[in-house]
Amino acid sequence: MEQGARGRVSYRAPCTLLHANSYALMLRNYFKIAWRNLLKNRPFFLINTLGLAVGMASCLLILQYVTFERSYDDFHPDAQNIYRIELDSYQNGKLAFKSATSFPAIAPALKKDFPEVLETARLYDAQTDVVTYNNVHYREDNYSFADNSVFKIFKIDFLSGNPATALSDKHTVVMSETTARKYFGNQNPMGKTLLLGREPYLVKGVYKDYPKNSHLELDLLFSYRTEPEAQTSWGWYDFYTYVKLKPSTNPDQFQAKITDLVQKYNPSPNRTAGMHNDLLLQPLRDIHLYSNLNQEAEVNGNGKSVTVLSIIALFILVIAWVNYINLATARAMDRAKEVGIRKVAGAERSQLIIQFLLESLILNLLAVAVALVIIQVSAPYFNNLTGRPLSLTQWLQQDLWLPAIGVFLIGTLLSGLYPAFLLSSFQPITVLKGKLSSLTGGLSLRQSLIVFQFVSSVVLIIGTITVYQQLRYMQDQDLGFSVTNKLILRGISNADSTYEAKVNAFKQELVGANLVKKVTTSAYVPGIEILWTRDARRLDRTDAVANTLYNTAIDYTFLDAYDIKLVAGRNFNRTFGTDRHNALINETAVKLLGFDSPAEAVGKRVNSGDTLLIVGVVKDYHQQGLQKGHWPMLMRFIPDDARFFSLQLASTDELDNKLANIKAKYDQIFPGNPFDYFFLDTFFNEQYKAEQQFGRVCSLFAGLAIFIACLGLFALATFIAKQRTKEIGIRKVLGASVPSLINLLSQDFLKLVIVAILLAAPLAWFAMNRWLEDFAYHIAVPWWSFVLAGFLAMGIAFLTVSFQSIKAALMNPVKSLRSE
Repeated sequence: MEQGARGRVSYRAPCTLLHANSYALMLRNYFKIAWRNLLKNRPFFLINTLGLAVGMASCLLILQYVTFERSYDDFHPDAQNIYRIELDSYQNGKLAFKSATSFPAIAPALKKDFPEVLETARLYDAQTDVVTYNNVHYREDNYSFADNSVFKIFKIDFLSGNPATALSDKHTVVMSETTARKYFGNQNPMGKTLLLGREPYLVKGVYKDYPKNSHLELDLLFSYRTEPEAQTSWGWYDFYTYVKLKPSTNPDQFQAKITDLVQKYNPSPNRTAGMHNDLLLQPLRDIHLYSNLNQEAEVNGNGKSVTVLSIIALFILVIAWVNYINLATARAMDRAKEVGIRKVAGAERSQLIIQFLLESLILNLLAVAVALVIIQVSAPYFNNLTGRPLSLTQWLQQDLWLPAIGVFLIGTLLSGLYPAFLLSSFQPITVLKGKLSSLTGGLSLRQSLIVFQFVSSVVLIIGTITVYQQLRYMQDQDLGFSVTNKLILRGISNADSTYEAKVNAFKQELVGANLVKKVTTSAYVPGIEILWTRDARRLDRTDAVANTLYNTAIDYTFLDAYDIKLVAGRNFNRTFGTDRHNALINETAVKLLGFDSPAEAVGKRVNSGDTLLIVGVVKDYHQQGLQKGHWPMLMRFIPDDARFFSLQLASTDELDNKLANIKAKYDQIFPGNPFDYFFLDTFFNEQYKAEQQFGRVCSLFAGLAIFIACLGLFALATFIAKQRTKEIGIRKVLGASVPSLINLLSQDFLKLVIVAILLAAPLAWFAMNRWLEDFAYHIAVPWWSFVLAGFLAMGIAFLTVSFQSIKAALMNPVKSLRSE
């Protein structure tokens, strides 16, 4: 029995090996046939490969960008359990503002009252100051004062120092490795002292550079503020508060518990009148794309734009696959006899399907190789376009390459599946008798796919036009002040009692030397978010309620230097000795405070910490970009609060020489302070950077989508013109003119493009109206963009098709009739 069993085993081995060899030979044969078929039709092969490669490269580039945008703050352990506290302030029953910062007393209250809280941390962003080491001065923008507990919430990798105690002591600082090299070179920074303004801070740690995909930029972290108010205040709301919850905590239930926390510790006597502050949880990972609050730590991204780009990426790739399906089904007639002969020779349908799918796989693999080359070459340009540090190392991340491979395999299967089933379904008798005259199903599919391609293209054209029109509208809009040739210098951060005299001396030096036409000082300039807010209440009415106004400090010449118009009352003036107790407000503040007109507000007093007399009302101007509305503003006369000098230049001729002279006078009067400057027009338009990048990316990929669609249309027109060669010859013999033949060959395609335009118009209108909702001031979707997009689509399609149509129409009819 054993011998018999062993005998049976010994005979199976060669049989199994034979089967394996036969499968290998069969697969090799399939690859050979597939490769030969691809090379046999080189124009279609090249067009398909190029279209797929450009489509894949475009899709992968966008996918890199989208993945980077959606990866913000993902690198923190337990990021899903970390939240920022949002402060919503209600006044008179209406939402007055939504702030990313909140009261410093919230963090200890949360940890004390709620067992769900593992840890809290506060960050205070002081905006800008001068940091000094050994008489080397740098103006720093990306620094914060922080609780030591910040290292228990955020992933900050220390290279030296102890994160458990680094910021526990007063007047200590930790910094990134790049910042450490900037100040100390190759020296060990540990134990050395930096000056923040005039305050000394001991270096207690160095950490790896903080990742760029974070909503916080942390170059320097100083130990937390020592003022009692920074610990216990329920009124000073300039602090970012972060909370880490236990993993088992339900965030919705926790949210319900903390909403009225402020009321518990700082009850509002006017809550019944609609005056209260609510706290909300903001998921850490949502901040970059889905938060647009006051006092954001960075200029956030736009979740809608990222979603639109994701859809564009998918459309471009689908358009490329559509080309493959279109051309494969169009060539079905040419390959019908091949299928018939192979079926007669014994080929099964499953074998034919495998062969045609292999052709699709080979083509897609070649396209992937070409796409990777395109990505590598274009990566620096794309990074410059998007302003993001994208690289191919992103593809090492599992959450990027797995979906990419999945999309590739699914796309390869879907784009190859229909042609494979269509071609393998032909009956050999029908084919070999030449009775397969048309493919109605294939024709309908091709028409539908062409419509889809041009619907996508027209939507992208309309979208691109709308984005650029909105950008142009924002940049051309009257801002309510002049920006031309306005040079802004930063003042010093730590002023003393002599500062006002130095400011006046600097102004006189500049004007006296004819370096500038006008010069003024202020606490803020347009383009910078005002962080100084105070509640103001009218004193002429007993029933008046407090409203939050945005405060700024200006001097006598601010309105004149900026060409800001007065609509009532007067400006601050040297002839009045009481202007430090007076104020100007804008038109929005007039309405918020309940005055019937600007004239009525003049001469009234308001309480805003101090009692101030309103002496004038200024016309509304845009303190920030047109994404935001007008702010209710209160301007105070505080000439020594000169954080910015605004210099009106006569022209920018000989600019380098002017800047050198201005710097010399600045250094002379304000020694030891960095000379930092910017031009207001460029600075103000930086607020539109995200929209500008979005517009450029949209226009680039809209162009590529149209290019890919036209590649397929060109190849399809070529094939159809070839199929109708004999018909064209007969028509020419019967007297048909060249224009009539061109019209005959083109009209079917142009009808499909017209259908695509009609379908695309409502889709584009809906999508762009949703995008425009994010702007306080915006255009309507331009009606002419639909007309222009339609003409462009028709023109591009006609030019693409007419090349082959003209070529076929001009062919000698004798040659046409001999072609079969």
